[in-house]
Amino acid sequence: MTVRTRWIVGIILVVVVTVGVILFVGRHRLANETYGMSEYVDTAYGFSFWYPSTLQVAASATQNDLDFPGGIVVETLQVGSPGGVSIFVVNASSSSITDEPSGHASPIGQTKYFYDTASGQWMVAFPEGTTDGIAGATTTANISNTTMAKLPMLPSGRRFDTTIIPLSTTRFLVIGDGGGSSFTVQLAHTVSSATSIVDSSARSEALHAEATAFSSTMNK
Repeated sequence: MTVRTRWIVGIILVVVVTVGVILFVGRHRLANETYGMSEYVDTAYGFSFWYPSTLQVAASATQNDLDFPGGIVVETLQVGSPGGVSIFVVNASSSSITDEPSGHASPIGQTKYFYDTASGQWMVAFPEGTTDGIAGATTTANISNTTMAKLPMLPSGRRFDTTIIPLSTTRFLVIGDGGGSSFTVQLAHTVSSATSIVDSSARSEALHAEATAFSSTMNK
């Protein structure tokens, strides 16, 4: 190999290594970007979520067995001001939860979820009929939508972007708002359990989506 050839090969190697380092640093920076979000870790009930750092999270203990039949609300978390995102921690030894109280005045029908041990699946039922007044058959629940940690995000007919997330077969999070949030669904998407392993790129994508949704509120 001539001196000239060695120089050319050397230059090519330097360029390849430099490009590789730049790409690695770029991916690493992106994966660790939090986009102005902070993580809230609830060690008592084994879950976490990300929220806008400019907001405060207030937790309060409770024992409410009326709002979500089948379960007991043991903790409520308020993200930001009242009317914003609320997170209810619901324990349910029966492995079932209903999103509206029985006989509630709202025209919205109840949605009930329960875990069927025989089939190993989440099931959905409509105890008081669907919102349009038609009886709904019990069937398998739609678990295609998940959090960044692959926890099911079960849809609810309850008002204001309510999502039900099973942390286990006996513990649920009910996440919704009072009409004063534009990032409720995006926050719900960041929920993880204490045992979850979250891909860094999935986390980055989820936090970016939440930041974007939150900024739309701030810019109004």
